[in-house]
Amino acid sequence: MNKGKRGRGEGSIFKRTDGRWCAIVDLGWENGRRRRKYLYADTRTDVAEQLARTLHDVSRGFPVAAERQTVGQYLTRWLEESVKPAVRPLTYEQYAQHVRLYIEPALGRILLSKLSPQQVQSFINNLSKHGLSPRTVQLALFVLRRALKQAVKWNFVA
Repeated sequence: MNKGKRGRGEGSIFKRTDGRWCAIVDLGWENGRRRRKYLYADTRTDVAEQLARTLHDVSRGFPVAAERQTVGQYLTRWLEESVKPAVRPLTYEQYAQHVRLYIEPALGRILLSKLSPQQVQSFINNLSKHGLSPRTVQLALFVLRRALKQAVKWNFVA
């Protein structure tokens, strides 16, 4: 019996030439291209745990982000594809202004899949600390919340 062989759909684990361990999860096909998620860790046990969690999420139907998209890139796409066709021009301008002035400078460089509730909370606290009105903070949070709800629908985040 060969212990190292994995079955179809169970992912694969191997050691890279730089000494780190890598696991690959096959997420199926999308638009004629194979989607894969690469996981990295310093030890084999760590990467095996990540692989098990990811396979568990896939089996439960949770989205697994395979692309490396920042919050700023996503917000630009969201404004053009989701907001612009659905709302009035002035509403779109207000959303775009809040994204450009408040959300993107603070959260734009963070990977969308890595955005945490703690980062959002510190974003809100920083807006309040910089003397912005409560209404401005409320609107910025509303725009961010609406964008993240759409990200969940588009399966970019869990």
